[in-house]
Amino acid sequence: MISPFHVYLRCLHFSRRRWPILFLVISCLFFLHFIFSGYFEELLSCVLPLFYPTPSSLSTSQLLAPSILVSPPKGCSPAPFLLILVSSSPSHQDQRNTIRQTWGSRSSSKVSLSLTLFVLGVPKSENEQTALLQEANIYGDIIQADFTDSYRNLTLKTLVGLSFVSQRCQGAKFLMKTDDDVFVNTLALSRFLQGQGGPLYLGRVHWRVYADRNPGSRHYTSRSTYPDENFPPYCSGTGYVLSQEAIVSFLQQAERQTIISLEDVYSGILAWAAGISPKHVARFAGSILVPHSGCCYNTMFTSHGLTPQSMKEAWTMLSEVRNDWCLLSLLRCKIQGNIL
Repeated sequence: MISPFHVYLRCLHFSRRRWPILFLVISCLFFLHFIFSGYFEELLSCVLPLFYPTPSSLSTSQLLAPSILVSPPKGCSPAPFLLILVSSSPSHQDQRNTIRQTWGSRSSSKVSLSLTLFVLGVPKSENEQTALLQEANIYGDIIQADFTDSYRNLTLKTLVGLSFVSQRCQGAKFLMKTDDDVFVNTLALSRFLQGQGGPLYLGRVHWRVYADRNPGSRHYTSRSTYPDENFPPYCSGTGYVLSQEAIVSFLQQAERQTIISLEDVYSGILAWAAGISPKHVARFAGSILVPHSGCCYNTMFTSHGLTPQSMKEAWTMLSEVRNDWCLLSLLRCKIQGNIL
């Protein structure tokens, strides 16, 4: 008959033999979570400031951005903690209305201490312009500037937004630039920003992106416009955040930087010139298609590529799952998003 003591010794011997294997498995799982969740890139971005130049002193003259034709009647009063500027097209009224009903609604903005406004250019159609003016009168949340609304002019929208904040919304501590097909978890983002300070430029960082020299490409950049082969690190234009200090520096650098049509790349160029390195945050999805689930919308700050219908569904999912615990949600959402 085997005594309990002998059983204990056998178990101890078994555990000692298996412990290195168990340790290896746990280490591998931790490494995979660290890599695929985006935390490795977060750590890598912490080293970036060591490689950024020290900007030279600049004048305090104002950037000559396109003049603003339409702006919110209340301006930016009271100034929000987080101002969200959504780059939109004149024909995308359904997208804007959906945002007004979901994450950009008044009830959501009150809880998250945010304010959502839309930035547009001038449409080619007079009928579209008439409809846009009516929309602006109804909702009072549209900024329209004097330039043709087109993909190649997206950078002008960003410059207009930065100028608007600098001149009319200096009380806002943070600015978020995003697009009208992006779902934003404003409450989670606002809570995260509560602990941030200093010159800040954060989002989903793209590393070592090469300039596209194909004239037929949508992302074409000529050598005369940008002579270097690769762009400095920059945050995905689907959603990034700037502090007031960063906005001032960006506008100062914009006076001497050639404008390129790639809006998010241009922001990265301004950041490089200003000596402000981008900070990677794993909870910004960038251009990754986040799985259509409540856990993902609750975990991620941004989710890209949503239709108006899917954005309404996402808002409902978020409200239902907000207090639930989602196991390894960031890892699952990132891996599934890369597969989609």
